[in-house]
Amino acid sequence: MEKIQILSIGRDPLLLQKLSTFINENPQWQSTATVDDETAIELFHQQKFHIILLIDEIEGESEKKLNSLFSFNNPDLIFIKHVGDSTEILAEEIQEALDKRKRPLNIVDDIFKNNKEG
Repeated sequence: MEKIQILSIGRDPLLLQKLSTFINENPQWQSTATVDDETAIELFHQQKFHIILLIDEIEGESEKKLNSLFSFNNPDLIFIKHVGDSTEILAEEIQEALDKRKRPLNIVDDIFKNNKEG
């Protein structure tokens, strides 16, 4: 089974290390971490990621730039903005995002509805 690849980007090396280590303890997830945008962009072009995890102190301008670039190249990419150092909340955020992605669309066209009128 292919692991869910997560590109973790944060400015605090200690927090980034803690959260990446936690992610890598899950046998279904694999985190690659960096503290700078340029390295994040290089990594993104070298490997396929399913999730971009922005941790804490990513500046608004950096967040917009990364979001725009990564989304353009992979519209199915999941973005998670995580604040704080709670690994429990992080696990919930990742799982919730993955669950939403896997839900099938439930589109019902009017043609297929059972019309009991007149």
